[in-house]
Amino acid sequence: MALGYWQAKIWGLLQYPVLKALHSNSGRGGDSFWRDLEVMKLWGKHNPEESTKKILKQIKLADYITSASDRAAISSLTQFVNYDQRTGLELRHLLSGEPLNLKLANTTHKKIAFNRTDYLKEQENRLFNQIPARLRTGISEKEAKELFWWLWRCLPQAATKLLNDENLLLMPAETRIPDGSIWSHASVTAAIAGSLAGYDLTSEDVVNKWPTGKQLSHPYLVSFTFSPIQELIKASRKMGDFWAGSWILHYLSAKVCWQLAQQYGPDSLIYPSLYAQPLIDRWLLEKYPDFSSWIDPPGDQQLLTAGFPHIIILVLPKDKVAAAMQTAKSSLLKEWKEISQQVFEKLQLKENSRTWDSWLNAQWQTYYVGVPIGREDQPLTSDEIYQENENIDENQAEDPEKAQSWPDKQNELYNLYDQKALFLEKEREFLQKAGELRLQNWKRPPFSSNVGSWWSSAFEQNLSALAAVKNARDWQIPTAFGPRSTISGLGPVVHPDSNNDWISEKASKEYWQRNAGLFDGIEQLNATETVKRGLHLILPKLLKNSDQERLDAAYPDLTVGVAGYLKTGGDLDHFHRVCRTISRRLREDGKKIPPALTQPWGIPYIDDHIEPEYKRYHPRFLNAGWLVEELEIADEEVANYRHQFSQLIDQNYPNNNPADWYVIAAGDGDGMGEWLKGKKMKPYREYIAKSLHQYADHPPTETDTLEKEVQKAFADFVTLDKRIGPSTHSALSRALLDFSNQLVPYLTEQRYAGRLIYGGGDEVLAYTNLWEWDKWLWDIRQCFKGEKDPHGEFDNAGDYWQWQGEKPAENLAKRPLFTMGKRATISFGIVIAHYSVPLAIALENLWEAEKKAKEHTYKGFDGKKVKKDAVQVRVLYGNGNVLESTAKFDVFPLWQKLLAGNSDASLFEAVASLWQQHPVPMIEAIEVWVNAFSTRRENLTTDNREFQEDLTNFLKHLWLTTENDPNDLNEAVGSWMKLAAFMTRKRQIKIGDSLSCIGTQSLP
Repeated sequence: MALGYWQAKIWGLLQYPVLKALHSNSGRGGDSFWRDLEVMKLWGKHNPEESTKKILKQIKLADYITSASDRAAISSLTQFVNYDQRTGLELRHLLSGEPLNLKLANTTHKKIAFNRTDYLKEQENRLFNQIPARLRTGISEKEAKELFWWLWRCLPQAATKLLNDENLLLMPAETRIPDGSIWSHASVTAAIAGSLAGYDLTSEDVVNKWPTGKQLSHPYLVSFTFSPIQELIKASRKMGDFWAGSWILHYLSAKVCWQLAQQYGPDSLIYPSLYAQPLIDRWLLEKYPDFSSWIDPPGDQQLLTAGFPHIIILVLPKDKVAAAMQTAKSSLLKEWKEISQQVFEKLQLKENSRTWDSWLNAQWQTYYVGVPIGREDQPLTSDEIYQENENIDENQAEDPEKAQSWPDKQNELYNLYDQKALFLEKEREFLQKAGELRLQNWKRPPFSSNVGSWWSSAFEQNLSALAAVKNARDWQIPTAFGPRSTISGLGPVVHPDSNNDWISEKASKEYWQRNAGLFDGIEQLNATETVKRGLHLILPKLLKNSDQERLDAAYPDLTVGVAGYLKTGGDLDHFHRVCRTISRRLREDGKKIPPALTQPWGIPYIDDHIEPEYKRYHPRFLNAGWLVEELEIADEEVANYRHQFSQLIDQNYPNNNPADWYVIAAGDGDGMGEWLKGKKMKPYREYIAKSLHQYADHPPTETDTLEKEVQKAFADFVTLDKRIGPSTHSALSRALLDFSNQLVPYLTEQRYAGRLIYGGGDEVLAYTNLWEWDKWLWDIRQCFKGEKDPHGEFDNAGDYWQWQGEKPAENLAKRPLFTMGKRATISFGIVIAHYSVPLAIALENLWEAEKKAKEHTYKGFDGKKVKKDAVQVRVLYGNGNVLESTAKFDVFPLWQKLLAGNSDASLFEAVASLWQQHPVPMIEAIEVWVNAFSTRRENLTTDNREFQEDLTNFLKHLWLTTENDPNDLNEAVGSWMKLAAFMTRKRQIKIGDSLSCIGTQSLP
């Protein structure tokens, strides 16, 4: 029985009024409607806010622990901030602290201004009545669990619909430090309340006397992660393999999260946030169909985009940590077995293959660690800090060591010493003075300090411990006898001989005969790779009630970069003529057009285009080798057809084939671990409401009253760097979904003709194209930082992006969407690969490029090394050559400007050549060097002299952001000029005798 556990969570969600931030100070302290729920009436008249019962006092600590972590001593202030009748509420960005005003729709705003108390009470009563009647009146554990899910997922949506304002999702938990939403704060409070109550708590335990000697539950911060013994994503030959590897990891993680949420509540997961996650919403609607009035069913495109991480962080009761981790592991293995079995059956493989089961059973390794939130041999709270204050007033503490024993022991648990140990002098002084004032004015004892203040330390210790556990792993890849995978070189090739691990290569080739659309007759795959290759065949079963055509478009192939060519003004009619000619020849020969040539492109811009003509033919028609691979023809016919089609394609695209190059991108936020540990946070002053700045910025010169002492102490306190707490973590986890689930998909798939493969938190993995990759990359970077939108579609006030038009684009919310803020940076690797370069090699280069971008370093004016915030672009030629270009992102738009000048490719090559021969010795000489170069170029007419200015600007910035080693600078200049020449040439598609310069036009 866990009824008491769910009751505690319900109280945690509803302990304050639902619209708390809109109330005045007196209204914010009131109760929500939790007492009106039948299941909560089982507690009788007992209320954690007032009760002296041991277990309820324990549960009440959830609010204090959550608040102490996020607000530190701010809660001790006697100053208040209310919803303003003119400007509304002020928000502060979670990380950067940038301000943003939250003013509700005019009708609501006026009603709050006219009669705040009655209006808000009426709306909260209406929200209560929206709870399904059977859940309001249910008293069983099953009903309490479903009620909690409704309150957690549907109540925020119900509030936004009732007041017709999506901005309510940003409503702050604390108006004085408005950097986290009330919904995130309530969710974490519920999670901690449940962990303090204990999973096995009953209603009787709450009502009756707590048994003597019975231990109270202790909260633990737990992290679980899993990793494959064979890299799922990198070992990919086809784009479908690449997508399937990402999606399988995402799907398995989502299933683990779903199982844990079913058992312990969705609030328990601090990271990733499960709120509005497409797969979670899909399963939630399947389990609770009644929720459909508040939850929109996710679209297939959302379901097919990976985003779940492989690390999961939870808050759990100590006695359920081991059981929860066993549940996570069992769920992972169960779902993996289910996927592989479905592929096994779909491919009609023979049973009892040891090369199948033995390899798949050894695929996953799991790890977990748990860290207590506060020392278990110490109480969760202490008022010793105030006792110390009294002793100081007496000018001498009787036993200073004893007075500090509680915080000292908490510091000892997390290895905090000297300037890292809590509480720092400025915070301690403010806590003590504010506590005195509270006692003097309100006759109330000061707030006790509690373990919540050490949340960020517990979080850091948890991540460090998890890394140590992973580094100590001792597993090995199982030995493979006989032929190994031709893709990765790992694992035995799948074969049906159940009696032998080893078979000959000849026998293996016979088993791996050509199967059009799946296997080419040359490759031989191990079990994991076979599961990836067959994943698309079982999607209809995994994603019930989905559109089959959408599922067919789950991923692009390597030819669909043609979408970028067409979107930027390419000749659609000529493309159709080429495809139609090939198609007609095949039909004349009595050959069947394979599904791969008629299926959707996997590029939303094309598949969803208002003109159906765009998707009439698949661009696979433009690659003779891959086209023939899909045909059901005899092996002896393959070479002849490939030759015929190659000739035809070359005749129609004599200069460049728009399907010749594919582009993939990988980006990762820089130093996210440091952000999560709170090491990059600004001082508290940057996160408090502006109305408190006056109070903090003008402390009294004389402290002749206690009020003035508190004000001076507060002014000192807000200069300390803000600690990061559970609500901030939860809010950050939930807010990152704005970036990864809304903004990145829009930029990649609607603004540009690309496909998002993985978008989780601060990570981006995408397929883009030769014509748009640089513009897409810059837009993603600007969005990540909350900078100005290059296209002007979004307003970036407060480091949020908000759609400026009347109706936002599909799958975009109208409210301000979270970005990481101006102080955050991201680094990218970009690979532009010739179609003859195997995808596995391109992917290996992709992650190496991302790594090199993060390592890119130069010395700033202060002598310190500046790392990351960079991009490395690699061009992989078919002959094996590689062109690498690396620069800081601040330099990148200057290179783009050079590229946009429509200069001849030879001009860039001339710059590279001359720089190699005569490099500039000092930055002051760059302008002279450019002028000298320009006088030697006849094609630099007076009409395009701006090239000189652009080149000078680019070279100066590249100089300043490149290591001082001349060789590094020379290489950087040469590589970026060669890349510009490459892009200029390859974007030109010749059709017959005419040359179509693509890149400046845009289709609807």
